[in-house]
Amino acid sequence: MTINISKELYVAAPDKYTSESRTQAYVNGTGLKRVEHKALTGESDWHTAGFERYSLDNGKTWGPWRDVYKKTYEKIGEHEVNIYYGTESYNQIHSHFVSVGMRRIFYGGHKKAYEESWGKGKASYVDHTLMVVRKDGKDERSMELIKYEDGEDFDANEIDKAGYRDKNKAYLGNAVDVMENGDIIFPVSADIRACARILGLEIKDLFPSCPDIMHGLIVVNGRFNPTRGNYDLKFSKPALISDLKSSRGVQEPEAVVLPSGRILVVFRGSNVQSENWNTRIEPGTPSHKWYCYSDDGGMTFTDPMPWHFDDCEVFYSSSSYHRFVRSEKNQEIYWIGNISDHTAYGNYPRHPLVICRVDARGLLEKKSLAIIDKREEGDSEELQLSNFCVLQDRQTGIIEIFLNKLGQREGYTWWADCYRYFVEV
Repeated sequence: MTINISKELYVAAPDKYTSESRTQAYVNGTGLKRVEHKALTGESDWHTAGFERYSLDNGKTWGPWRDVYKKTYEKIGEHEVNIYYGTESYNQIHSHFVSVGMRRIFYGGHKKAYEESWGKGKASYVDHTLMVVRKDGKDERSMELIKYEDGEDFDANEIDKAGYRDKNKAYLGNAVDVMENGDIIFPVSADIRACARILGLEIKDLFPSCPDIMHGLIVVNGRFNPTRGNYDLKFSKPALISDLKSSRGVQEPEAVVLPSGRILVVFRGSNVQSENWNTRIEPGTPSHKWYCYSDDGGMTFTDPMPWHFDDCEVFYSSSSYHRFVRSEKNQEIYWIGNISDHTAYGNYPRHPLVICRVDARGLLEKKSLAIIDKREEGDSEELQLSNFCVLQDRQTGIIEIFLNKLGQREGYTWWADCYRYFVEV
């Protein structure tokens, strides 16, 4: 199996303190119309501007940029609210795009909220996931709160009401997998207190360190309801991981349905130690990507285990973003993410970036492993090859990856150029 990889500088950073990220997607279920999003940022997990433009010829030429920041950002009193639409998947059976979005409320503004979360382990911002449906070729979206427990809906006039704020909290999973019959499956990182409560467990016995800001796993099955224009949902039994194995619980999970029908979920954990979060994890605990699977249609999942190659070798990976891709050329499933050595700790290192085929059991096929990019001479030790989006070219089947090389320049985290990689399997 041969994987060919090339790259190009897509756009240089505008200045020493700003990263300019790009993402692309197709607008329609068929055809070559693309939309490109541009976001500017100079601080962690926060965009200061957002723009979009369109191409009618598969990205060869582009129309003008338009400012769309207000579509996803709102200030309500002293609070800030962001909407994230998530990665869209096309449902051919129902002729629409489907994704998991998220609403994040920063109580008292994002700077204060992040400081209290990272510095005190206090839940000063709150996430809720949204089931999002966009009709083929349209801008309008149908969005519904994903409710895995009883709770109230969002009310812009009362954004701090407990029935919404404290119920159904969840961080979005990476993508939605659409099955042949038009049903969907996806995971969310659900409030770990709620997960324990659903299972009848005591949180103090499993994750006593910082349960107000960490997550467990719930996998969601959806069937489209044309009367409502959205999906009816069923929820798996939650899966949990101890803070002795992952000090940050379940982060950024993604699910994919294997040819056998097995549902594979992979997520990032963390071995970081933090006094602010009262972590219990022992020094020297290895850092992995974790996996679990279901053979009963997604109702129950195995206990999370360190993910490994098909020859049983367990690999190491920092707490970083990752993605599954089902190739439109050969229908094989590939995984893109960071694999490093045993020294991986917390969020680092986030290089090299690799691609590897997933076998029939849900393990990585070691002989297929290929390096997309790695740290090169002159790159900072804090280099991050982990902030990326994925698109498959409809004409060629080539996988395109857009990635901002955060930390590439010593002393300037956000002075980061955007690169495009072409991966041909």
